[in-house]
Amino acid sequence: MFDSKTSIADFVAATAARQPAPGGGSVTALVAALAAALGEMVINYSVGKKGLEAHQADLKSGLGELTRARQILLDLMVEDQAAYEMLSAVRKLPADSPERAGKMPAALLACIRIPEAVAATGVAVLQRCDSLVEQVNPHLLSDLAVCADLAMAAIRCAIYNVRVNITALDDPADRLAAETTVGQILSHALLLIQRVAPRIWNRADKG
Repeated sequence: MFDSKTSIADFVAATAARQPAPGGGSVTALVAALAAALGEMVINYSVGKKGLEAHQADLKSGLGELTRARQILLDLMVEDQAAYEMLSAVRKLPADSPERAGKMPAALLACIRIPEAVAATGVAVLQRCDSLVEQVNPHLLSDLAVCADLAMAAIRCAIYNVRVNITALDDPADRLAAETTVGQILSHALLLIQRVAPRIWNRADKG
């Protein structure tokens, strides 16, 4: 299992290898964690900075939120690998076996719920970016923009990982619930990124 203690080189090599994990789901969670980490960096360069005294409470609150998001996303990176390995094992069982029939719904739902959580956490990162635009060190605005765009990319990719598994669900109610959830997440994220990106660059242009 590849986790936060794995070297970057080993993780990248494992992703490139012909093996089921780490794959798109865990890579997406890692990208989202990096987005949160960049947001943390932006805040760390803003806490205690002269001229930003009025924003210190919000900055410290945001720092705590992004640190929690990063930790959650790194945990989800590991959980995604475990869920996909479980699904792969279930799919190798005989197609008409009671064991496969009994285990498949839970295995599929795990491979849906985890990327749903990644996407939802990505939205939390994007929301924090939006709230920080006018509060952070202006020299770090380009990093805040990268944070926002990485979070948006991770949200989209997490939704891809949900949708690839939705069609395999037998229960129409489960399919509808998953589609509704990711649809709402994506709509919210699109509104945020369409607002935050111009605000970042408008402030940057003002110097």
